[in-house]
Amino acid sequence: MTEPTLSVVHRGWEAEMSQESETKHEALARRVRARLDKARRHASRLKTMSTRLLILGVVNSGVSTLITGVTAAGGPIVGEGIPGWRLACIAGAVFGFATTVSVGLNQQLGFGDRLSEANECLGRLKFLDVAIDTGSRSWDEISKEYESILKTYPNVAA
Repeated sequence: MTEPTLSVVHRGWEAEMSQESETKHEALARRVRARLDKARRHASRLKTMSTRLLILGVVNSGVSTLITGVTAAGGPIVGEGIPGWRLACIAGAVFGFATTVSVGLNQQLGFGDRLSEANECLGRLKFLDVAIDTGSRSWDEISKEYESILKTYPNVAA
């Protein structure tokens, strides 16, 4: 029986290393795609909530303006005299307050800024996904970029 030559041993080692790095690359690709899906869901939730609060603010403002405007132009819609005016003023104030709360919540919770950050993260993750699919960047560059994304957007990508 002959002993394997150095070149045969070397080729076996290279094949083993190639399989190991391929497994690492597949794992990195799965992590990038999982974060991409998570970032999409995060951005979608932020957009939905922000849109709801903005629409609520616009509707409440419109109703408040309509109630107070119609009442000012033609007198109380419901009731007569002072009780009718009071009811119109209370209704206008309630809708005005609801406008302030919904717009204020949207601003204080920072939905606009958070959505912008989520979209930036999403764009970078999409770029990485395309780079993985096309092989346009080395795995080392992809790994470094992915690490940078995780550090830059901890609230989105985590």
